[in-house]
Amino acid sequence: MILHVVLLRFHAHTTPIEVEDARRALLGMRGAIPGVRGVTFGPNLAPGAAEWPYVLIVALDDVASVEQYLAHPLHQDVLAKYIRPVLEARLAADAEAP
Repeated sequence: MILHVVLLRFHAHTTPIEVEDARRALLGMRGAIPGVRGVTFGPNLAPGAAEWPYVLIVALDDVASVEQYLAHPLHQDVLAKYIRPVLEARLAADAEAP
């Protein structure tokens, strides 16, 4: 299993409604994209999380599933409608999970 971990920072003018819309859209990918085992999105609970206040974790079957997820039309639609309009910065990493 591969964990696709994305740290997000939204623009200061992003409203709580926009964050909730993004959360619903991201969680809606669960079960809708082949190879996606789970999706988690929420506030970064780590100490010093101010630089990266939100975390997205997508659990995928394997590396090929990561590539398919990234290119999938639903993922691209969620990015275009709910993430990019409010996104200031992102940091992504993929790690193999036991």
